[in-house]
Amino acid sequence: MFFLVCRHGGCYIFHQRNKILPGHGLGDSTDWERILRRFLVFQMIVCPRDNHVRLISQHDHARAAGTIARNWIGIESLPSPPDELREKVLFAIDNHDVGWCRSDATPRWDEMTKLPYSFFGITADKAVEIWSEGIDSCASFHPFSGCLVSLHFSSLAAGGRRGAPFEVSKVLNGFIHAESKRQEKLDALIEPRHKGTIENSVSLLRVCDTLSLLACRAPEITPPDDDVHPLTQSGLKVKTANTDDLEISPWPFSEDSIKLRMPGLLLPGECFANEKELAEALPLSEPIVFSSVLRRLSKYAETDSPQD
Repeated sequence: MFFLVCRHGGCYIFHQRNKILPGHGLGDSTDWERILRRFLVFQMIVCPRDNHVRLISQHDHARAAGTIARNWIGIESLPSPPDELREKVLFAIDNHDVGWCRSDATPRWDEMTKLPYSFFGITADKAVEIWSEGIDSCASFHPFSGCLVSLHFSSLAAGGRRGAPFEVSKVLNGFIHAESKRQEKLDALIEPRHKGTIENSVSLLRVCDTLSLLACRAPEITPPDDDVHPLTQSGLKVKTANTDDLEISPWPFSEDSIKLRMPGLLLPGECFANEKELAEALPLSEPIVFSSVLRRLSKYAETDSPQD
């Protein structure tokens, strides 16, 4: 199984599944994007709330990231993609997690958390299989799309192998090596005039992915409500609110606010004693559409943000 360090903000470190330790050793712990790259896997996004558990599939979270990208007009540090590549970039962002669809279809019980498996309960072999399937799907649409997703997951794998057990590192190194070869083949199919936009497009994928995870309230990366933190690689500052909304500065979107809608399930109960109890609760779950609104961050809130 994977072990992650992923609680941001210097508050906690989740280590060896869900054992909580004091938050030390993260360096600049406000850099969410660096912490996000330490995530090795995503299964369903599992968010415990009062008397119920919210479940959102990875692909539905990715589609929310696509909505963010469609409204992105850019900031100086991260402009919008050129018109001729827009469709290819959006396809990659929409579908980068499509490989998780079969895995997300049937939630499984996690003995450690007493909840459905979330970020922590999958082997390295299964993770790279799922990543590869998503890359295959995007590359079949266009080499540029496949290249973006390959680079994105290679970055996650590179971050995840640091400090990982030998066998995990071996699998991730194999994935990175295989994707490097794939990237060479895809690069040869991309028009030379478009190659200079690859890095920016991968950054846009990463930022939209991060914002969508925060909007879905993935507990492994979501900071305390009302805290303002920088996404340093993009130049954005983000504040989470207890209404599930996000406040962002500088404002990179075409509209005054962006409403995200993520289909999911509302699972009754706070925890489940065993696999059977979870299986009995699943038919009682209610389909629901979760929402999150992205708004401008007030100037007053910006002045209270943590410093790098």
